[in-house]
Amino acid sequence: MPRPPRLRATAPGATSAPARVEELSLAGRLASRLSGETRQPLSVLRNVAYFLNLHLGESLDDKTRHHLALLLRSVEDLDGLVTNLAALTGVNHAVRQTADVRVLVDAALGRVHTRPGVTVETALAPEAALFCDPVQVRQALTNVIQNSVEAMPAHGRIRIVCRNVGPETRVTIADNGLGMSDEVRARVFEPFFTTASHRVGIGLTAALRLVGASGGTVGIESTPGVGTTVTLTFPRHDGP
Repeated sequence: MPRPPRLRATAPGATSAPARVEELSLAGRLASRLSGETRQPLSVLRNVAYFLNLHLGESLDDKTRHHLALLLRSVEDLDGLVTNLAALTGVNHAVRQTADVRVLVDAALGRVHTRPGVTVETALAPEAALFCDPVQVRQALTNVIQNSVEAMPAHGRIRIVCRNVGPETRVTIADNGLGMSDEVRARVFEPFFTTASHRVGIGLTAALRLVGASGGTVGIESTPGVGTTVTLTFPRHDGP
């Protein structure tokens, strides 16, 4: 499985390399514990929300229905965070099966927090399939697409394309956002590296590891002021 780039040398006065390694080790152990202990309560919350929605049905008023949808969305967000944390610690084990790329992309888009002014276009080969862990690859796609959304100025476009290229299937997520400098691009797979103060900085790290668990790779090309293209590449799979 591909490894994230090595941590860069620290500047004078910054945390030393051994201390940084220890910090990451502690964070990894904490992430492993959290990912294990939060699965059950998240499952309970999800089941309760589905139960209420199913059994109350048409009797729900608009305000209650809205808040129930918020509850479900928050549960899915937390579930995605747990999957990302588990990816950092290597506790995710891929359960591979044939998955339709269109289904994976649609599911990922359903989890992404978009905003007005950002449009998403897709061009997916109808026969494209992956032999992968669909839950993990869906989360990887969610991470990458969300990253593109957050890189956008007021208006922008994201284009998701899937095509078979020789022995490979490639899914590209291209945006016309702010782009990245060479220095930032070299570090995007480092755990907890982020250029935004409100983000944890594990989305792309987790995507790299989740895709790698299914035999794939992740590559990034970016130009400041032009945009970023992330390519997920898998061995080609033509069906069962």
